[in-house]
Amino acid sequence: MSTQTGQTQTRSQEEIYQESLELSKSSVGIIPFIDYEIQRLEEEAAAFVAGEREVAEFTPFRLRQGVYGQRQADAQMIRVKIPGGILTPEALDVLGDIAKDYAPLEKGHITTRENVQYHHIPLDRCPEVLRLLGSVGLSSREACGNTVRNVIGSPTAGVCVGEVFNPTPYLTAYVRFGLRHPISQNFPRKWKSAFTGCDHHDHVAAAIQDLTYVAQIREEGGVQKKGFKVFVGGGTSIMPKLAKPLYDFVAEEDYLRVALALWTVFNNAETLRKNRMMARVKVLIDRIGLDTFRELVDAELEKIGPIDPKPYMTAEELQRETPPNPTAVTSNGHNGADGFQKWQSSNVVAQSQQGFNLVHVAVRRGDLNPGQFKGLAEIVRRYTGGRAVATLEQNVVLRWVPNAYLHDVWHALQDIDLANPGAESITDVTSCPGTDSCKLGITSSMGLSKAISDEIGTWNGLLEDEEVQKVRIKISGCPNGCGQHHIANIGFHGAAVKGPDGQQIPAYELFLGGNYGSSRIEDSRIGTRIPLVKVPAKAVPTIVREITSYFKENRQETEGFNAFLDRVGLEELTTVAANAQQKAKEAEAGSDLYFDWERSNIYKLERGEGECMV
Repeated sequence: MSTQTGQTQTRSQEEIYQESLELSKSSVGIIPFIDYEIQRLEEEAAAFVAGEREVAEFTPFRLRQGVYGQRQADAQMIRVKIPGGILTPEALDVLGDIAKDYAPLEKGHITTRENVQYHHIPLDRCPEVLRLLGSVGLSSREACGNTVRNVIGSPTAGVCVGEVFNPTPYLTAYVRFGLRHPISQNFPRKWKSAFTGCDHHDHVAAAIQDLTYVAQIREEGGVQKKGFKVFVGGGTSIMPKLAKPLYDFVAEEDYLRVALALWTVFNNAETLRKNRMMARVKVLIDRIGLDTFRELVDAELEKIGPIDPKPYMTAEELQRETPPNPTAVTSNGHNGADGFQKWQSSNVVAQSQQGFNLVHVAVRRGDLNPGQFKGLAEIVRRYTGGRAVATLEQNVVLRWVPNAYLHDVWHALQDIDLANPGAESITDVTSCPGTDSCKLGITSSMGLSKAISDEIGTWNGLLEDEEVQKVRIKISGCPNGCGQHHIANIGFHGAAVKGPDGQQIPAYELFLGGNYGSSRIEDSRIGTRIPLVKVPAKAVPTIVREITSYFKENRQETEGFNAFLDRVGLEELTTVAANAQQKAKEAEAGSDLYFDWERSNIYKLERGEGECMV
């Protein structure tokens, strides 16, 4: 890149965008790497440190590079976008290197949007990390800020039983089309998207996205035509809404036109810019109605000419999976161990391709250390089709694992402490980082996640119940919902309650009956908030046990948790939660209730100014 007086020559956003589109045709990963952006980050960061840039000017710039401020001063979080969750062995190796060499806590955190986050990174070391990511086809570009965020894909794409078609090439083109687009650099708020090839099983939380494309095939003139059903306007936080179907069928040649029309309507909605707290597309649809919103989109479509997605769909190296072919009988022939059988029954799912499996790797709290990243890379190389997928359950899925390799994979996962059974079950608790790093966090959601998992580990008889196993628990450290508590069977978000001495006690609001994943997108639902009740944080694991025990003891045969709640109502469980809140009112000053999980200081609600709306 040419320079003038030591500074990178300024380029327009349109120039950068056009270069990005051109590079995408030969990019190693889905997101093309442009070193110009890293040079600009180095220069702007230096200017900021020198006092030559105001916070209000530097922060939006920094966010578009995927570098996010933390509640700790002088520390940054880098959010790595992993489109579709797709991870190569080389990417896993580099993610492990970053955890070891740049992250003081020596871990990376898988998020509920298939990202990987690193915390406590000094600002001056961020460019080094971003260049390392670029070397293996990963990027943090527009992982933060008011942009098109990371695009979620299903871990079963291309191998799901009953899949309409694999949407990964279309996800690829959508990511490349939206990334660095001049219109997407300063939306009223963030824009979250997902693609899925299955309309009978929701792996992407389709109903809480701003935009979800669901694969469809329609017959026209005797010819089968690919396209998508389009859902818009989902979201959680302070006004949870389920996405609504905007179009029943959009042909494949038109889906990017629809995306651009949606972005244009959203970007032009000046009323949303008046209050960043209420600036999501769900708010616009709620205000004007879905029909009026559709009319605005249709009007924009009239102005948009053809957009051929095919030039941007190709990512042959990334999308190539070569199924392994075991040449000899492995230790699989000696798989009678109880641990293996338990793990196999809970973590292994047959693919649509006979003889191959998806292996769900349960990652505690979504955290992977350097050795685990490296170990997963080696497992992917030896026993899979060459790719793994990060999931919104904060786990990793291995694909194309032959039946004959399952025991070997289990042993290899044991070696890196990742052979936990119960992936995507009640033992697999989802949590955001909370007060560990987030400025908006109110409570130690990560600490509570461990406490609940430890509690569940003592249940024994309860866990033998098949319907109890299906219950999903999700935790957010504040009402914003990054832990996706709204769509959990049992959900919690951080709060605070006063003790008898007037001092604050960490607490949680309780949500019951949310749903996604187990059925059709249309069957998703937001959990019911138990009104006027805040459960002390230290009482939450006990509450989880009491709720689950009540369900097991009173449910009808084969009755699931949500169906049970629909039948019996919430009165009994509200009483249970209210009794726990009463403990806070009677707490002795300085007692254990005044301390949050994994904290040694008496609790004090401290909430900074977040950067999600900058």
